[in-house]
Amino acid sequence: MQKLMSLNEVKQVVREKPLVLMVIKTGQCGVCESVQAKVAVMLESHADIMGIYVYMEDAPDAASEYLALAAPTVLLFYEGKEVYRAARFVRFDELEYVLAQYEEALGEG
Repeated sequence: MQKLMSLNEVKQVVREKPLVLMVIKTGQCGVCESVQAKVAVMLESHADIMGIYVYMEDAPDAASEYLALAAPTVLLFYEGKEVYRAARFVRFDELEYVLAQYEEALGEG
C-alpha cells in the first residue's frame, strides 16, 4: 500500500486509477494498523486494485473531503466514484466479496 500525504495526491490517484482502495487512519490507533495490515494482505491477491492510505493528521482535508468521521475508514473507488465504505468495524468477508465484484466488472469493461 502506498502512503499519501495530501488530499491532492489522493484525488490524483483516484482520478487516474480505475480501482482504488483507501484506508484513512490515525497515528495512535492500533485498530487502524491492524485493518491496514489485513487490507494490504488482501490486496496481494487483487493486482488490479491500487491500495493507498493516509493519516488524518497528515491530511485533515482528505478526512473531511471523504467524510471520514471515524478511524479507520476504508473506501473503495471505482472509476473515480466511491462505491464502498466501512468505518471503524470492517467486515473483511464482505470487503473481499466487493473487491472481487468490482475487479470482475473492470475486466469486462
